[in-house]
Amino acid sequence: MSFSIHRHIASKIIISYCLMCFLLLSDSFAASVPEPQRILEETSKRMIKLFIEKSEDIRKDPEIAHILIQDSLITKINFELMSRWVLGRNWKKASPAQQHEFVRVFKALVIKFYSKGLIGYLAKHDLEEDVITFKPFRGKISSKYVTVRSFVKPPGNAEPVNVDYDLYHNRAGQWQVYDVSIEGISLVTSYRSSFKKIIKEEGMDALLSQLREKNIKLDKSKA
Repeated sequence: MSFSIHRHIASKIIISYCLMCFLLLSDSFAASVPEPQRILEETSKRMIKLFIEKSEDIRKDPEIAHILIQDSLITKINFELMSRWVLGRNWKKASPAQQHEFVRVFKALVIKFYSKGLIGYLAKHDLEEDVITFKPFRGKISSKYVTVRSFVKPPGNAEPVNVDYDLYHNRAGQWQVYDVSIEGISLVTSYRSSFKKIIKEEGMDALLSQLREKNIKLDKSKA
């Protein structure tokens, strides 16, 4: 399957998947840090501990990465809202069955990319506790939509990478991520452009079929 996402944009998206797994708890933040940022920090603290403990096991059995992400991170992402934003106007044009199927296959795609990104990272690098630094929170916490900003230190002496997480306060009172931006390049926007073209030229069912095929290929591929 060929999506119209430039190679460098796709690479940044893969990095974002991996970095979402590597978020750390920063000692510089007090207990008064705004709730959405605190949730990301606390989640990341648990995640990084698991990944460090399981690094060798993941290298031997990549399926472990998939399980860790499925169990620990996925509840922090609002896949329905992400799907709505990715499809844009095409969300309302889709039937309820198509909407449901898109959320399912798109969620599976994100999980598989997370796993693949993590496995690829661990194949070359050990996790370091100073990989990320959160920036001071901006915005109004009373808003349903907020952005948590950070910069990530890549392996080696590369320049830090700006990574922003957009969160939504849902009806259940939970903060969930619905988009990630790497150096200003949005995951949602990148996919939207690609998927919009496929829907326009081939239709919604064709997009769903291509996503299912992509998931199958990712299951068969090695990191």
